Amino acid sequence: MKLKRLQKGEKGFTLIELVIAIAITGLIGAGITTAILQTFNLSSRTTNHMAAVREVQEAGYWVSLYAYTASDIEITGDSGFPLVLRWVDFETYEKNEIVFSLDSSGLRGSWKVDDVFDSEKTGQIPVLEFVDPDETNCKMGGGSAFSLPDDGDAFNITGEATPDGGIIVVRGGNALVSADGAATCNQIQTDPYDIYAWNTTSIDGSITVTATDANTTGSWTSETQADAAAITVDIGATSATLSAGRVLIFTVTATVGTGRHEATESRVYEVLSKPAS
Repeated sequence: MKLKRLQKGEKGFTLIELVIAIAITGLIGAGITTAILQTFNLSSRTTNHMAAVREVQEAGYWVSLYAYTASDIEITGDSGFPLVLRWVDFETYEKNEIVFSLDSSGLRGSWKVDDVFDSEKTGQIPVLEFVDPDETNCKMGGGSAFSLPDDGDAFNITGEATPDGGIIVVRGGNALVSADGAATCNQIQTDPYDIYAWNTTSIDGSITVTATDANTTGSWTSETQADAAAITVDIGATSATLSAGRVLIFTVTATVGTGRHEATESRVYEVLSKPAS
């Protein structure tokens, strides 16, 4: 290849002009590269976030589906896992048990029919590999509404071996809420209702709600001991157990990706299980 010679009167680039041109080209190239990387990172984060959202939705669907069917729910450990769900199919009279386990490999279910592992049914439940075991847990809740028709009517929420806590809401009338033994109670809001946060740390603790006005009404909720309450309709009358609804509170977090691409999504699912009878 022959080099073109400059004709008389033509000028080439000076060294300074070449350096400036190279610098400008480099800046443009760096800008384009940065824009591409930013677009890639944004796209990755968006994709990972969508995956995290789908994961918590899937986890909520499968756990809620069988928790609603279950007549017996058992939670274990600090996290509530393994989570054991049991029920009887009244058409076939088969005993069903699903155990949801959670570890670093994700959330998975194992299904037994009449105490025998069923691979086909187990295969219906997907393995959710992005569920974060450090940020996912199950706990039982419960409670009921209360009605205290007369001044002086009362009910107790008694402590159990497992520490318990919850909220008491007085909607109508007035009540005195007091703690005894290994229990505490704090009023946290007075408008529009009287609201109290309570907890017990042992069987020796109890919370007493006493009406100071006739027709005092409200509701109480419990985190772990849904059945631990008795109500006295009139002073001196025989105590009757409050009817209680048991609810599984499932808090799930999914984490997808690492570093700048990491995306996290959390959801809380509350499932009222069907009655045992």
